[in-house]
Amino acid sequence: MNNNEEITALTKCDNTILADEIVTKLAEEGITASLHDELNDPAYGAYGANPGIEVSVFKKDLERSQRILKAINASRSEQLPWCPKCGSEKVIALSKTKSKRSKAFVLIGSFLIILGCAGLWLPIFVEALASVRTYGLFISPFVILGGVLMVLPKQERQYYQCSVCGNKFSN
Repeated sequence: MNNNEEITALTKCDNTILADEIVTKLAEEGITASLHDELNDPAYGAYGANPGIEVSVFKKDLERSQRILKAINASRSEQLPWCPKCGSEKVIALSKTKSKRSKAFVLIGSFLIILGCAGLWLPIFVEALASVRTYGLFISPFVILGGVLMVLPKQERQYYQCSVCGNKFSN
């Protein structure tokens, strides 16, 4: 057998979705790949205690295949949540939580909005406050902005739990 026709293992996947994605991307680049599911047929290779789905390629295509695999893994790590503690992709989504602001926080924010608006409009109507008009024009927008930020609801957060180590985290 020619040295370029030898088959070598590229990677081992935990699930068929990832294995099929890799094989499809390799095929788009003109690289022939094969799959072997050790969970269904453990006799081939006897890979020990870490069974999975092996993706194999010809030795001549190994370097290009590794570059493609690296790009796929980078893309998946941006899209899928993974445990920051142990690095596992075996995470489950917990229910989304809506964070609510306290009534006192919203009340103070509303007061700041009113105070900021008064700082903008009051010097126009009251002659005695005309000297503080420029001061009010610079400070009032920041007071209004602070009030709006205090009144706006918080964003929903998605929490996950790792099936391997039990760590709970948000993405």
